[in-house]
Amino acid sequence: MLPGHTCAENINPIPAMAGDRLGGLVLPVEPRDGPIQINAMRAWTWSVEETKRLMLSGDIEIHIADFSFEGETAVVWLDRIPSEDGLINQIVVFLPEVTSRTSQAGTGPQGRNLLITGSSRGDVGLNTSVFTPYRPTGQDALLDLAQKRLAAYVGRLQKTRPVLDNIPQLIDPTPAEQWAPTLGGSVEVAAAAANALPRALNQEDSGWLRSPQGIVAFSADELNFETEDDENVLLADGSVVVSYRPTGVADTTGALRLSSERAVVFLEPGSIRDTAASQMSVDSIRGVYLEGNVIAEADRDDYMVRAPRMYYDFKTDEAVMVDAVMRTYDRETNSPVFARASELRQVSANRWTGKDVNVSASAFFQPTLSIGSRAVTIDRVPGGLNEEGAMVESSILVDAQDNTLRAGDMPFFYWPRFRGGVDNIPLRGVRTGFGDYEGVMVETTWDVYSLLGIKRPEGIDMTIDADGFSKRGGGLGYDLVIDQLGHQAQLDLYGMYDSGQQVTDTGIVQDVPKEIRYATLWENTLQLDPDWTIQTQAAWFSDSTFVTAWRPDDYRNRREYETSVYLNWQGENDSLSALGKYNLNDFLSNSWLTASLGYQTEKLPEVIYQRYGDSYFGDRLSHSWDFRLSRLRASIPSGTLEDNGLRAGTYTDQNGQPLPSWALIEDAAQFQYMRRSWVNRVSSRQELAYPMKFDGFNVTPFGMAQGIGYFEEETTNPDDTDQFRIYGSGGVKLDTQFQRVMNDVQSDFFGLHRLRHIIEPYAVLWYGAANYDPIDFPNYDPEVDNLNKGGAVRAGMTHTFQTHRGGPGRWHSVNWLTLDTNVVFSTGDRTERYPYTQWFDWQPAYSQLGNFFNGSAEWQLSDSLALLSTGTVDFDLGGFSRGSVGVEVNHTPQFSTFVEYRYVQAGESKILSLGANYQISDTYVIAVLPQYDFSADKFQSVRADITRAFPDFDLSIFVDYDQIRGETRFGASLGEVNF
Repeated sequence: MLPGHTCAENINPIPAMAGDRLGGLVLPVEPRDGPIQINAMRAWTWSVEETKRLMLSGDIEIHIADFSFEGETAVVWLDRIPSEDGLINQIVVFLPEVTSRTSQAGTGPQGRNLLITGSSRGDVGLNTSVFTPYRPTGQDALLDLAQKRLAAYVGRLQKTRPVLDNIPQLIDPTPAEQWAPTLGGSVEVAAAAANALPRALNQEDSGWLRSPQGIVAFSADELNFETEDDENVLLADGSVVVSYRPTGVADTTGALRLSSERAVVFLEPGSIRDTAASQMSVDSIRGVYLEGNVIAEADRDDYMVRAPRMYYDFKTDEAVMVDAVMRTYDRETNSPVFARASELRQVSANRWTGKDVNVSASAFFQPTLSIGSRAVTIDRVPGGLNEEGAMVESSILVDAQDNTLRAGDMPFFYWPRFRGGVDNIPLRGVRTGFGDYEGVMVETTWDVYSLLGIKRPEGIDMTIDADGFSKRGGGLGYDLVIDQLGHQAQLDLYGMYDSGQQVTDTGIVQDVPKEIRYATLWENTLQLDPDWTIQTQAAWFSDSTFVTAWRPDDYRNRREYETSVYLNWQGENDSLSALGKYNLNDFLSNSWLTASLGYQTEKLPEVIYQRYGDSYFGDRLSHSWDFRLSRLRASIPSGTLEDNGLRAGTYTDQNGQPLPSWALIEDAAQFQYMRRSWVNRVSSRQELAYPMKFDGFNVTPFGMAQGIGYFEEETTNPDDTDQFRIYGSGGVKLDTQFQRVMNDVQSDFFGLHRLRHIIEPYAVLWYGAANYDPIDFPNYDPEVDNLNKGGAVRAGMTHTFQTHRGGPGRWHSVNWLTLDTNVVFSTGDRTERYPYTQWFDWQPAYSQLGNFFNGSAEWQLSDSLALLSTGTVDFDLGGFSRGSVGVEVNHTPQFSTFVEYRYVQAGESKILSLGANYQISDTYVIAVLPQYDFSADKFQSVRADITRAFPDFDLSIFVDYDQIRGETRFGASLGEVNF
């Protein structure tokens, strides 16, 4: 007998040694008097013979009589054994990590991969929010780890005489036993002894077919046996079914079911007595050959393979399929995966290899889109606990060589190697179409990691763009996106060869200014710690019309393009920031900035300290203030209006006349007093508010004072001699609220069930004064410079009608009708900076003053019908200055429409917008969006889309007409590409 293993040769195998059950095991723990109570957010339960198995997740508490254990994930075995005093409940719990509250104080259990054993006399209870009565899928790694821990524990019990414990036991993980040379021993004896010991087999180095306790059962219409000296053969014909169930510790595949028209089973020589019972041990089988509509299904790994011929070799642990189609499922992305191969091999429980393989997400014999490869390895990555201890689902990993993307049976792109998940196919998107000035367009986006065959880092994405335009040229781009905890960044690089003619967003047709054009954009936000943040931006374009010609949506809607560095410290109610901002280009690439300020402000640097809401006198007085130190310069666009893609009249001269297209932008009247040199400025603002209540009325006096000092030899305005400017404003706000409840209101037609009427009158009195005229000075910073003088009175009332909808058990309150009306009157000395009047209640000093009436209404007639309107009547103009009214109707969950009419007095803009979105079926969606210009008496734009959902992707066909640009585009794009 080998020293140190005195009991090894006397081990009597019991079912519990498999690790998946407690059969034949009596735990060396005295039963406690009391129940076993199990609490968890979610529980899966299944049975293995007489053992009840559970997997638990979320807020787990397990009470064994008067002992408690806690965790986030657990695997449980439960069994009952008889005794003289009645039934005893045995329990084994595997906890990957104990999260007991008492363990943090050093008085409770703690550790990782703990195995807990216990028993009790009493009831067993389970309390869970979500109960699933079957084994969980995608959690094989965790369940295998738990079974190996139990198998190792049972093996140690079999080798020794355990001591009977009085309380539940925590068994720490122990390293696997290693054989050590002993004096007088032999290698053969040591190997035999080691093989006799129960051990947890590793998934990769253990046979997935050669389970030591595997059972094979078979049935067929006709069975014939042939016996020979070196091999027995079983011939099966007609409705053949072969069932394989591994039951050992290496059970990672689960039951395997094979069906076919014919089969040949190759057996070890010897007696065929067990074979006659249509069931035999896996040790007696050499291989199984099947042909004729062969189907292989695994119940645990959710895969199925169809092939005309298959061979399972139980000696080499390999399965070979010819002309096979495999279907499996990626639970991480909820995506089906289909692989078609001339030869497919299963070389382990979780690995497949194939030759001449097509992989797609479509069940059709000829997928619309697929990836074809000369050689492929498909790995199923088991689910379980990740490095952070969170549960993850199983996933599919594909490693393919000599790959082609295929549309149907036609390859259209090649790359040497792909390695990644099924959602990491290189092609991200395709857009093709035709434009009047671009010609035939083909725009594609590709995944860099998939093309290089490397693993994608967590939170980092890289793509490249490859585009072609028949009338213009071609372009290449690179995009980097970082989205990690405390760090977000984006890099956009694009370059192209361009020629021919282009159309700008304003509709101007001109020759392309440069052959080589490019765009460089960078954004980065880094959270240095909870209080400090640094942000960087960069924008650099080849010419002034690149964005307006190639990225018109960004030209209209994107925030300001800038190059800057911003550092900010944020306290509880104060902040300190530093900004450096510089314009790398001498032009603007934002339409809204062109139409408002008309220039950018450079700041090198600007330091701001701000403090908010300091309270005094028992929280009665609120005080906010800021201090700014700035070095500023206005960056006025260079070149002519035409050079910048702008129409004549975008700017005016000093006489108020429109500037012609050939005029320089810097000659515009608004830039008359602006200097190109740097200006040093210091400013401070103080704001006070004193809220009071009087018998239901809220009265809030408020005030603001600002001082600005310029440190330079010359002032910005040559006619001005004051370099220190003072501004002050103040007023009072009044508001109150009344309400009435009308319980007897009932109308099915208007959707009314009870009614509450809330009336909120309000008023503001305000006046602002300064020692300078704000209209005469540059608006370097709107927050500091965009202030207005004069006085104003605003009075209004808001009516809100609320009702109940939903029905018994689901009543909820909705605003049935909201109506707000107010009027503003201003003094004659007011500042008139812009032609449109507007009121900002939070800071009246920023308002565009005048004499006007404002009104808005929102009427929720039903859950599917809503009316909205807003309008401004300018008394000085004698009519509407702007207004809109719209209706939105949700006819069905699949069909919705809207109508909106907008009017703007300046420019006599009268636009009617209509829209409809109709989901015809699960596969077709139609969207139409026309806009009609009543002033021009023609359509301004029309957009129509038809989207068809395919198994592999979404195909969208579009037509886009833009009257302002004078351009019509049509084409198609692919979205949500899957393979």
